[in-house]
Amino acid sequence: MVTVSVVIPYSERFTPPEMLEEAKATVAAQTVDTELLVVDDVDTGPADARNAGLDRADTRYVAFLDADDLWAPDKLARQLDRMAETGAGLCVEGPKTTLDDFVYEVFVGDRSEVTSSILVDTDRVGTRFETGLDRGEDLLYVLEAASDGGVCCCPDLFERRRHGESMTASGMAVDEYRRHAKRFGYLVSERVPEAQPYLPIYYTQLYTDLGLACHEAGEYDRAVTYLGRAVRISPHPFSVAYLCRSLCYRLVPFSP
Repeated sequence: MVTVSVVIPYSERFTPPEMLEEAKATVAAQTVDTELLVVDDVDTGPADARNAGLDRADTRYVAFLDADDLWAPDKLARQLDRMAETGAGLCVEGPKTTLDDFVYEVFVGDRSEVTSSILVDTDRVGTRFETGLDRGEDLLYVLEAASDGGVCCCPDLFERRRHGESMTASGMAVDEYRRHAKRFGYLVSERVPEAQPYLPIYYTQLYTDLGLACHEAGEYDRAVTYLGRAVRISPHPFSVAYLCRSLCYRLVPFSP
């Protein structure tokens, strides 16, 4: 009989206790045996908390669940079956995919919410969560794990819940976002060979997003700088259009 260790990082600052209890109930409802590890992340943050859970786990298979999310009752059973079928070291939510498509979708596509669907075979994957990244540490983890041990997917594994106090509800200043996003891109480029072809897309998206944020804040000089970088990497029509708009605002001030 397989037992799965389930790691839930928890801080009452970000998630009400009643939501944690509801999340724990969906772990107890699984059709496979589980070992529940709730790790305090008040002082250390979710990456350190998840690594602490990996260290404390006594089982081969480890799953991660955010305290404000809910699992489908057969989540772990379906993932274990899929991993046995494919030999993959990582299983997350989604349609069947290739490693290349998975890396593309996580790195530069629309697949951004993966943490609560992660199930990892620690005999095949030795990846750790990167500390010091306030955004993207979960994406970096699944990219490294998939590159290391392969990936498989199952649909409809969990329900994502948002609330006003969650970490994802808090904003991040442009400079801080740029620092973390550039470090994320660097770490992916160093650790995930399959992501190399998509680096120009990543940095075009990054500088376009930074330019748009600066434009919305009325910082048109910075907007032109960032959008200019995006266009130099790849002259995407949207980036070019946004650059022209910011140039117009900079040259001819607009009144609200």
